[in-house]
Amino acid sequence: MNSKGRPNKTDLRESVTVFVATVGYPTFEKCLEYLHAQDSEFQLKIVDHVAPLSAALQYMMDECTTPYYVQVDEDMLLYPQAIRTLHERISAMNAEVAQYVCPLYDVHLEQVISGVKISRREIVSKYPFRDVCGSEWDQIRRFRADGYLDVRVPLEGATRESPDTLGVHGTHWTPQAVYLRYTVLELKRRKGNKTHQWLPEAAVRLLDRFLENGSEVDFYALMGILAGSLGKSHTLGREKDYRTYDRTPGFECLSGFVEEVQRAWQEGERVRPEEYEIDVLGDEPLG
Repeated sequence: MNSKGRPNKTDLRESVTVFVATVGYPTFEKCLEYLHAQDSEFQLKIVDHVAPLSAALQYMMDECTTPYYVQVDEDMLLYPQAIRTLHERISAMNAEVAQYVCPLYDVHLEQVISGVKISRREIVSKYPFRDVCGSEWDQIRRFRADGYLDVRVPLEGATRESPDTLGVHGTHWTPQAVYLRYTVLELKRRKGNKTHQWLPEAAVRLLDRFLENGSEVDFYALMGILAGSLGKSHTLGREKDYRTYDRTPGFECLSGFVEEVQRAWQEGERVRPEEYEIDVLGDEPLG
C-alpha cells in the first residue's frame, strides 16, 4: 500500500509503452481516464492526428524504446488490469510470439471482438507498415511467413465478464464513423480476414434491431457492410485516413438519401398519436 492507503501499482515503466492514437473522437478523454486508473505504471504517449493510420502505427514502432508496446484506440475503455495482464501474458511466452491479443466487449454489437494487443518491439519493428487497407493484417501476414506468431485469445464463449475480456469498445458512434468502420471490416472479410467472419450474422442482427427501434447507428452500420460488399476488392486499397473521412465512398449519397426520405412524409393530413399504429387490414386475409 502507498502513503494514501491505495494498492501499489505494478511498475512496468521499463517494459511497456502505451500509445493512444487520437483524431479528436469524443471518447478520447474517457479513454485516458481509464488508462490513468490502471493497476500498473507504464510509459504513455499520445499519437495526435497522425495520418494515414499506417503512419500512426509506424510512429508507435519508431518511438517505442521499451521491449513491449500496447496500441490503444481512443474508443477503447480498458479495465484496470488490462495493461498488466497483457504484459504478463506475452512476457511468459516464447520468443517467437510477436503479438498477444485479448478480447474487448463491443457495446454496439453486444459481443466480444479481438480488441487490444501488445507487441514485442524487437520483432514487429522488422516489418514496417505499408499504406494499404488493413495495414495491421498486412504486417501480420508478413511476420507469420517468417515463422513468428500472433496469439489470440479465443472468442468462442467469451463474455463481457470473462477474465480475458480487458475492456469495452464502441460506446459512442457517429453515423460517419460507424459507416466507415463496417465498410472497412467487410472489405477485409472479403479479402480473407477470418477474424471478421461474424459480419454476415451481425448484418442480420443490425437489420432486426433497426426494424425494431429505428436506430440511426444500426442503419449506418448495416449500410457500411453493404457498401463493403459492393466495393471492388481486387487491389490492396489505401489505409484509413481521418483527413478523407468526408469523402468516404457512398456516405454523402447515403446521408442525402436519409434526409430526403425523412422529409418525404411530412406532407398530408396529420394523424393523432393513437392512430399511428392502427392495423387497417386486421389479422384476417381479404378475399
